Amino acid sequence: MLCHMLAAVEGAEILEAASLAEARAAVEEQNPDLLLVDIRLGESPTDRGGLELMSWLRGSGYATPAVMVTAFSEVAEIREAMRQGASDYVFKDELSPEMLLPIVNGIAERARLLREVGRLRKNLDARFGTGALVGSSPEMERVRLLVERVAGSDCSVLLRGQTGTGKELVARTLHQLGTHADAPFVAVNCSALPGTLVESILFGHERGAFSGADRRVRGQLELAGSGTVLLDEIAEMPPELQAKLLRVLEDRRFRPIGAERETPLRARILAATHVDLEERIRDGRFREDLFYRLNVVSIALPSLAGRGGDIRELLASLLPDLRRRLSFSPDAVEWLAGRPWPGNVRELKNALIRVALLSDTDHVDAKTLQELVGESARNSGAEVDGLATRILALPAGTGSKLDSVELAVLQRALELSSGNKSAAARLVGLERKAFERRWERGCGRPPDSGDDPSG
Repeated sequence: MLCHMLAAVEGAEILEAASLAEARAAVEEQNPDLLLVDIRLGESPTDRGGLELMSWLRGSGYATPAVMVTAFSEVAEIREAMRQGASDYVFKDELSPEMLLPIVNGIAERARLLREVGRLRKNLDARFGTGALVGSSPEMERVRLLVERVAGSDCSVLLRGQTGTGKELVARTLHQLGTHADAPFVAVNCSALPGTLVESILFGHERGAFSGADRRVRGQLELAGSGTVLLDEIAEMPPELQAKLLRVLEDRRFRPIGAERETPLRARILAATHVDLEERIRDGRFREDLFYRLNVVSIALPSLAGRGGDIRELLASLLPDLRRRLSFSPDAVEWLAGRPWPGNVRELKNALIRVALLSDTDHVDAKTLQELVGESARNSGAEVDGLATRILALPAGTGSKLDSVELAVLQRALELSSGNKSAAARLVGLERKAFERRWERGCGRPPDSGDDPSG
């Protein structure tokens, strides 16, 4: 009768066991998704094999859901079965598809959802767990060990490393492995926005706090709740905002712009930088006391050039994301491992995208890489040579052609960066202080701070 009813369950494969021994064997060999268990598993009226099976299941570590099939008179046995972990029960006198199938389908749906949660957690770990920190080199093992040790703490962590080494990925991993992984993760780029706007984004503001503030806006520190806030490019934070952030970290409270009351800080603060903060401290451009507040734990991300042995693992991690299935010959892998990669993993990823788009073959060798990846450097050098030739051909002026070209490049960088000197310096490939020195030497004055809200 049960087999006839369960035939309506799509894709069901039904196994039968008439004794405790057969039931144990079926579980061990087939690992079924659901058990329908009679209290009695033998001919004797005193047999209670179903209860023994439940006890054995839980003692052996099986989490298989079980529904007890029993008689009205076996109430005490039902209670015992439920204590042993049975999911539900159904009386034999009431057996019908209308009674049984909703129970079976409900348990099957819960099992499906649990499998889906497991799959999503696995994917999440692959993306943001320690599984996302690809590489078995000693340098990456040290990073992985540090992440595992500090993830469960709420202490501040300073992430240091060149551009493209994966500082935000490590920050997300710390968040995902932490005790508040279900809370938001927010990242604020301190160099991409003017200082006044960064303050509003971090702390929020009240309506009427300044011109244009037509409504109350909650800041990222509040929106993050008990989650994580990553302050990226922390070295570019304006000095006045550094002082406010220091106070927030000390008091664990902040005041939105224009607000009368302070708001508790519940989020964990992480910071990231690609510059030498100690040098910034010596130059007076970064507060030493803020540095010590942020640098409770420091995690240094190695450059890709320093861990060429991880190239194979990085390829295995990055290639599945491409829309084309590529393979690399041994000499191609060797070529990739020997390349300096100043842009680190980000540059490697972009190079693979370029190869996937432009390669004539799915099996890539070193020659193909030299043509597709190496050509950008060759083309860049050729373009610079061409520019130099055209500049030298210009009529002689009243001053140095080199000085004129340098000033034009600095001016254009400022225009493209909307007056933000830090962004303009990165565009040119200089430290901000060096950028300002060159500008002052060419113009006789500092860059106009009026165009740069970050000062």
